[in-house]
Amino acid sequence: MTNILERDLQATIQAWDQAAWSLAALALAARDDGPPGLTAAAWDLLAATGLTGAPGRPLLGLGTPAPGQIASQAAAALQQASALASGHGYHWGARSDEALLAQGHAGAQAGVAGARFMLPMMGDLAARVAAPGARMLDIGTGVGALAVSFARAFPQLHVLGIDILDRALDLARQAIAAGGVADRVSVRKQDVAEFADDAGFDVAWLPAPFIPQAAIDSGLPRVTAALRPGGWLILGHGKLGGTPIEDAVTRLKTIAYGGTTSDEAAACHLLRSAGLTSVRPMPTPAGAPAITIGQKPA
Repeated sequence: MTNILERDLQATIQAWDQAAWSLAALALAARDDGPPGLTAAAWDLLAATGLTGAPGRPLLGLGTPAPGQIASQAAAALQQASALASGHGYHWGARSDEALLAQGHAGAQAGVAGARFMLPMMGDLAARVAAPGARMLDIGTGVGALAVSFARAFPQLHVLGIDILDRALDLARQAIAAGGVADRVSVRKQDVAEFADDAGFDVAWLPAPFIPQAAIDSGLPRVTAALRPGGWLILGHGKLGGTPIEDAVTRLKTIAYGGTTSDEAAACHLLRSAGLTSVRPMPTPAGAPAITIGQKPA
Protein backbone atom coordinates (compact mmCIF):
# COMPACT_ATOMS: atom_id res chain seq x y z
CA MET A 1 0.00 0.00 0.00
CA THR A 2 2.84 2.38 0.87
CA ASN A 3 4.48 1.84 -2.52
CA ILE A 4 1.17 2.55 -4.27
CA LEU A 5 0.73 5.79 -2.33
CA GLU A 6 4.30 6.83 -3.11
CA ARG A 7 3.74 6.13 -6.82
CA ASP A 8 0.50 8.14 -6.74
CA LEU A 9 2.27 11.05 -5.04
CA GLN A 10 5.14 10.98 -7.52
CA ALA A 11 2.67 10.90 -10.43
CA THR A 12 0.83 13.88 -8.97
CA ILE A 13 4.06 15.83 -8.49
CA GLN A 14 5.07 15.07 -12.07
CA ALA A 15 1.71 16.27 -13.40
CA TRP A 16 1.94 19.48 -11.38
CA ASP A 17 5.55 19.93 -12.51
CA GLN A 18 4.35 19.78 -16.12
CA ALA A 19 1.63 22.32 -15.32
CA ALA A 20 4.17 24.73 -13.79
CA TRP A 21 6.46 24.48 -16.80
CA SER A 22 3.49 24.91 -19.14
CA LEU A 23 2.56 28.11 -17.31
CA ALA A 24 6.15 29.32 -17.64
CA ALA A 25 6.04 28.53 -21.36
CA LEU A 26 2.85 30.53 -21.67
CA ALA A 27 4.47 33.57 -20.06
CA LEU A 28 7.54 33.26 -22.29
CA ALA A 29 5.55 32.81 -25.50
CA ALA A 30 3.21 35.69 -24.68
CA ARG A 31 6.13 38.04 -23.97
CA ASP A 32 7.91 36.90 -27.15
CA ASP A 33 11.20 38.37 -25.94
CA GLY A 34 13.24 35.27 -25.04
CA PRO A 35 16.06 33.53 -26.93
CA PRO A 36 14.73 32.11 -30.22
CA GLY A 37 15.40 28.48 -29.38
CA LEU A 38 13.80 28.73 -25.95
CA THR A 39 10.81 30.61 -27.32
CA ALA A 40 10.32 28.00 -30.04
CA ALA A 41 10.41 25.24 -27.43
CA ALA A 42 7.81 27.13 -25.39
CA TRP A 43 5.53 27.32 -28.42
CA ASP A 44 6.03 23.58 -29.01
CA LEU A 45 4.95 22.88 -25.43
CA LEU A 46 1.88 25.08 -25.78
CA ALA A 47 0.97 23.33 -29.01
CA ALA A 48 1.25 19.98 -27.22
CA THR A 49 -1.23 21.23 -24.60
CA GLY A 50 -3.69 22.29 -27.31
CA LEU A 51 -2.94 26.02 -27.32
CA THR A 52 -2.00 27.25 -30.76
CA GLY A 53 -1.03 30.57 -32.22
CA ALA A 54 1.89 32.39 -33.75
CA PRO A 55 4.47 34.73 -32.22
CA GLY A 56 3.07 38.24 -31.92
CA ARG A 57 -0.51 37.05 -32.41
CA PRO A 58 -3.21 36.12 -29.88
CA LEU A 59 -3.18 32.63 -28.45
CA LEU A 60 -6.29 30.84 -29.59
CA GLY A 61 -8.77 29.85 -26.92
CA LEU A 62 -7.66 32.35 -24.29
CA GLY A 63 -10.43 34.87 -24.90
CA THR A 64 -8.11 37.89 -24.93
CA PRO A 65 -6.03 39.60 -27.61
CA ALA A 66 -3.59 41.06 -25.04
CA PRO A 67 -0.31 39.07 -24.86
CA GLY A 68 0.91 41.35 -22.04
CA GLN A 69 -2.06 40.41 -19.90
CA ILE A 70 -1.47 36.70 -20.54
CA ALA A 71 2.22 36.97 -19.65
CA SER A 72 1.49 38.91 -16.45
CA GLN A 73 -1.17 36.45 -15.32
CA ALA A 74 1.11 33.48 -15.87
CA ALA A 75 4.15 35.12 -14.30
CA ALA A 76 2.20 36.38 -11.27
CA ALA A 77 0.95 32.89 -10.45
CA LEU A 78 4.43 31.39 -10.70
CA GLN A 79 6.11 34.18 -8.72
CA GLN A 80 3.58 33.98 -5.90
CA ALA A 81 3.64 30.19 -5.71
CA SER A 82 7.44 30.22 -5.71
CA ALA A 83 7.53 32.74 -2.86
CA LEU A 84 5.14 30.61 -0.82
CA ALA A 85 7.01 27.38 -1.52
CA SER A 86 10.34 28.97 -0.56
CA GLY A 87 9.01 29.89 2.87
CA HIS A 88 9.73 33.58 2.32
CA GLY A 89 6.45 34.74 0.79
CA TYR A 90 4.08 34.92 3.73
CA HIS A 91 3.67 38.69 3.40
CA TRP A 92 4.03 41.16 0.55
CA GLY A 93 7.07 42.87 2.05
CA ALA A 94 9.08 39.66 1.63
CA ARG A 95 8.32 39.30 -2.06
CA SER A 96 10.58 40.42 -4.88
CA ASP A 97 9.99 43.51 -6.97
CA GLU A 98 9.35 41.18 -9.92
CA ALA A 99 6.56 39.42 -8.02
CA LEU A 100 4.97 42.73 -7.00
CA LEU A 101 5.14 44.04 -10.56
CA ALA A 102 3.78 40.84 -12.10
CA GLN A 103 0.80 40.84 -9.75
CA GLY A 104 0.14 44.53 -10.32
CA HIS A 105 0.27 44.33 -14.10
CA ALA A 106 -1.94 41.24 -14.22
CA GLY A 107 -4.59 42.89 -12.07
CA ALA A 108 -4.42 46.21 -13.89
CA GLN A 109 -4.96 44.89 -17.39
CA ALA A 110 -7.86 42.72 -16.32
CA GLY A 111 -9.27 45.51 -14.15
CA VAL A 112 -9.64 48.09 -16.90
CA ALA A 113 -11.19 45.54 -19.25
CA GLY A 114 -13.64 44.57 -16.53
CA ALA A 115 -14.49 48.19 -15.78
CA ARG A 116 -15.34 48.91 -19.42
CA PHE A 117 -17.63 45.87 -19.37
CA MET A 118 -19.37 46.91 -16.14
CA LEU A 119 -19.74 50.65 -16.68
CA PRO A 120 -22.93 50.45 -18.77
CA MET A 121 -24.54 48.55 -15.87
CA MET A 122 -23.57 51.11 -13.22
CA GLY A 123 -25.93 54.04 -13.75
CA ASP A 124 -24.18 57.28 -14.69
CA LEU A 125 -20.69 56.14 -13.69
CA ALA A 126 -19.48 56.10 -17.29
CA ALA A 127 -20.41 59.78 -17.61
CA ARG A 128 -18.90 60.56 -14.21
CA VAL A 129 -15.44 59.13 -14.96
CA ALA A 130 -15.43 60.93 -18.32
CA ALA A 131 -16.18 64.33 -16.76
CA PRO A 132 -13.58 66.89 -15.64
CA GLY A 133 -12.73 66.48 -11.98
CA ALA A 134 -13.62 62.78 -11.83
CA ARG A 135 -11.86 60.98 -8.98
CA MET A 136 -11.10 57.35 -8.20
CA LEU A 137 -9.75 55.74 -5.03
CA ASP A 138 -7.50 52.71 -5.55
CA ILE A 139 -7.19 50.90 -2.22
CA GLY A 140 -4.15 48.62 -1.91
CA THR A 141 -2.67 50.25 -5.01
CA GLY A 142 0.56 48.25 -4.79
CA VAL A 143 2.85 49.17 -7.69
CA GLY A 144 0.24 51.58 -9.06
CA ALA A 145 -0.42 49.62 -12.25
CA LEU A 146 -4.20 49.77 -11.88
CA ALA A 147 -4.16 53.49 -11.09
CA VAL A 148 -2.00 54.26 -14.13
CA SER A 149 -4.12 52.05 -16.40
CA PHE A 150 -7.35 53.72 -15.33
CA ALA A 151 -5.85 57.19 -15.83
CA ARG A 152 -4.79 56.24 -19.33
CA ALA A 153 -8.17 54.71 -20.15
CA PHE A 154 -10.14 57.70 -18.82
CA PRO A 155 -8.31 60.97 -19.64
CA GLN A 156 -10.35 63.12 -17.22
CA LEU A 157 -9.95 60.77 -14.26
CA HIS A 158 -7.77 61.61 -11.26
CA VAL A 159 -6.69 58.61 -9.19
CA LEU A 160 -5.47 58.42 -5.61
CA GLY A 161 -3.78 55.16 -4.65
CA ILE A 162 -3.15 54.14 -1.05
CA ASP A 163 -1.02 51.33 0.33
CA ILE A 164 1.00 50.48 3.43
CA LEU A 165 4.08 48.99 1.72
CA ASP A 166 6.83 51.55 1.11
CA ARG A 167 8.63 49.49 -1.53
CA ALA A 168 5.45 49.03 -3.57
CA LEU A 169 4.76 52.76 -3.38
CA ASP A 170 8.28 53.52 -4.64
CA LEU A 171 7.59 51.26 -7.63
CA ALA A 172 4.23 52.96 -8.09
CA ARG A 173 5.84 56.41 -8.26
CA GLN A 174 8.21 55.12 -10.93
CA ALA A 175 5.28 53.71 -12.92
CA ILE A 176 3.36 56.98 -12.63
CA ALA A 177 6.32 58.99 -13.91
CA ALA A 178 6.98 56.54 -16.73
CA GLY A 179 3.29 56.50 -17.67
CA GLY A 180 3.09 60.24 -18.13
CA VAL A 181 0.13 60.60 -15.76
CA ALA A 182 1.80 62.27 -12.78
CA ASP A 183 -0.58 65.21 -13.11
CA ARG A 184 -3.58 62.95 -12.45
CA VAL A 185 -2.29 60.02 -10.38
CA SER A 186 -0.83 60.20 -6.88
CA VAL A 187 -0.10 57.63 -4.20
CA ARG A 188 0.40 57.88 -0.47
CA LYS A 189 1.16 55.61 2.42
CA GLN A 190 -2.07 55.07 4.31
CA ASP A 191 -4.00 52.21 5.84
CA VAL A 192 -7.60 52.08 4.65
CA ALA A 193 -8.57 51.59 8.31
CA GLU A 194 -7.50 55.19 8.90
CA PHE A 195 -8.55 56.65 5.56
CA ALA A 196 -9.94 60.16 5.31
CA ASP A 197 -10.41 62.48 2.32
CA ASP A 198 -12.63 65.50 1.89
CA ALA A 199 -12.53 65.91 -1.90
CA GLY A 200 -14.82 62.97 -2.68
CA PHE A 201 -14.61 60.09 -5.13
CA ASP A 202 -16.87 58.91 -7.93
CA VAL A 203 -15.65 55.32 -7.66
CA ALA A 204 -13.52 53.30 -5.25
CA TRP A 205 -11.85 49.93 -5.82
CA LEU A 206 -11.36 47.62 -2.84
CA PRO A 207 -9.68 44.22 -3.48
CA ALA A 208 -10.71 42.13 -0.46
CA PRO A 209 -8.22 39.27 -1.07
CA PHE A 210 -5.38 41.73 -0.39
CA ILE A 211 -6.92 43.63 2.55
CA PRO A 212 -7.18 42.14 6.07
CA GLN A 213 -10.66 41.73 7.54
CA ALA A 214 -9.96 44.17 10.38
CA ALA A 215 -8.87 46.85 7.92
CA ILE A 216 -12.01 46.35 5.82
CA ASP A 217 -14.25 46.49 8.88
CA SER A 218 -12.69 49.78 10.00
CA GLY A 219 -12.06 51.25 6.58
CA LEU A 220 -15.25 50.54 4.65
CA PRO A 221 -17.35 53.14 6.52
CA ARG A 222 -14.57 55.67 5.88
CA VAL A 223 -14.46 54.85 2.18
CA THR A 224 -18.24 55.09 1.94
CA ALA A 225 -18.14 58.49 3.61
CA ALA A 226 -15.54 59.64 1.08
CA LEU A 227 -17.68 58.67 -1.92
CA ARG A 228 -19.57 61.46 -3.62
CA PRO A 229 -23.37 61.10 -3.58
CA GLY A 230 -24.21 58.54 -6.25
CA GLY A 231 -20.63 57.25 -6.26
CA TRP A 232 -19.84 53.54 -6.51
CA LEU A 233 -17.76 51.05 -4.57
CA ILE A 234 -16.40 48.06 -6.49
CA LEU A 235 -15.46 45.18 -4.19
CA GLY A 236 -13.27 42.45 -5.64
CA HIS A 237 -13.30 39.11 -3.85
CA GLY A 238 -12.47 35.47 -4.49
CA LYS A 239 -14.94 33.20 -6.23
CA LEU A 240 -16.35 30.46 -4.02
CA GLY A 241 -18.92 27.79 -4.79
CA GLY A 242 -16.86 26.05 -7.46
CA THR A 243 -15.17 22.68 -7.23
CA PRO A 244 -13.52 21.69 -3.94
CA ILE A 245 -10.08 22.29 -5.48
CA GLU A 246 -11.07 25.70 -6.86
CA ASP A 247 -12.44 26.82 -3.50
CA ALA A 248 -9.40 25.47 -1.64
CA VAL A 249 -7.02 27.31 -3.99
CA THR A 250 -9.01 30.52 -3.54
CA ARG A 251 -8.78 30.25 0.23
CA LEU A 252 -5.06 29.42 0.15
CA LYS A 253 -4.31 32.39 -2.12
CA THR A 254 -6.31 34.76 0.05
CA ILE A 255 -4.54 33.66 3.22
CA ALA A 256 -1.17 33.94 1.45
CA TYR A 257 -2.12 37.45 0.30
CA GLY A 258 -3.06 38.38 3.88
CA GLY A 259 -6.56 39.30 2.79
CA THR A 260 -10.22 38.54 3.40
CA THR A 261 -12.14 35.56 2.06
CA SER A 262 -15.69 36.43 1.07
CA ASP A 263 -18.42 34.86 -1.02
CA GLU A 264 -21.19 36.75 -2.84
CA ALA A 265 -23.60 36.66 0.11
CA ALA A 266 -21.00 37.98 2.55
CA ALA A 267 -19.88 40.66 0.08
CA CYS A 268 -23.44 41.88 -0.44
CA HIS A 269 -24.05 41.96 3.31
CA LEU A 270 -20.83 43.91 3.84
CA LEU A 271 -21.77 46.63 1.35
CA ARG A 272 -25.36 46.92 2.56
CA SER A 273 -24.13 47.21 6.15
CA ALA A 274 -22.01 50.17 5.04
CA GLY A 275 -25.14 51.96 3.83
CA LEU A 276 -24.70 51.32 0.12
CA THR A 277 -27.66 50.62 -2.16
CA SER A 278 -28.11 48.93 -5.55
CA VAL A 279 -25.84 46.21 -4.16
CA ARG A 280 -25.39 43.25 -6.49
CA PRO A 281 -22.79 40.82 -7.83
CA MET A 282 -21.53 41.41 -11.36
CA PRO A 283 -20.81 38.78 -14.02
CA THR A 284 -17.11 38.10 -14.52
CA PRO A 285 -15.33 35.67 -16.85
CA ALA A 286 -13.68 32.44 -15.74
CA GLY A 287 -10.42 33.08 -13.93
CA ALA A 288 -11.36 36.64 -12.97
CA PRO A 289 -12.19 37.60 -9.39
CA ALA A 290 -15.77 37.94 -8.28
CA ILE A 291 -17.09 41.51 -8.19
CA THR A 292 -19.83 42.99 -6.02
CA ILE A 293 -20.85 46.63 -6.38
CA GLY A 294 -22.78 49.14 -4.31
CA GLN A 295 -23.79 52.78 -4.71
CA LYS A 296 -23.84 55.59 -2.18
CA PRO A 297 -27.32 57.12 -2.04
CA ALA A 298 -27.56 60.41 -3.96
